[in-house]
Amino acid sequence: MNNFLIILISPSGGGKSVILKRLLARNADIEYSVSFTTRKMRKSEANGKAYHFISTETFVEMNQQNDFLESALVHQNWYGTSKSFIESRLKSGKHIIMDIDVQGAKQILSKIDAVTIFILPPSREIWLNRLNNRGTESAEDLKIRLKTAEKEIAEIGDFQYLVINDELDSAVKNIEEIIRVEEKKIKRYSKINF
Repeated sequence: MNNFLIILISPSGGGKSVILKRLLARNADIEYSVSFTTRKMRKSEANGKAYHFISTETFVEMNQQNDFLESALVHQNWYGTSKSFIESRLKSGKHIIMDIDVQGAKQILSKIDAVTIFILPPSREIWLNRLNNRGTESAEDLKIRLKTAEKEIAEIGDFQYLVINDELDSAVKNIEEIIRVEEKKIKRYSKINF
């Protein structure tokens, strides 16, 4: 069976990070896609866990070799998803999963095939309550996130699956079911011995 890349997409506060952690804890056949960055490593971080920390020169070299499926400059630091890293992990026999925004997902889909799952809270009110309860955004930040979310939701038709994150365990189970259905697709088999 061929393993595949799984992309979780949602507006900020949609729950993709929490769902991702739960999926990884419950499924030994799924591995997290570790991005590359030129940002300095913080004391609480370990190289290769949340990020692969590399120099700007190395990032530029990887980019020149067309190794990034997607990349972005954020706060004067580069971030990117390495094609060769993803391919090496898929060959190891595991599915690779990542959480990313709409623009990053579209960059990736323009270069390789992936299973895309858009995650939404059950309503705008619940979503806003979740953002407010986090206590990490100012009123101005919430306005920006709302505008961004509206743009992202308008592009939902560009992706394959929708999961409503009303209840965490149910959302995780729905994503696991999607993965298992995708595993059974004929296109995943290079040859069938019968």
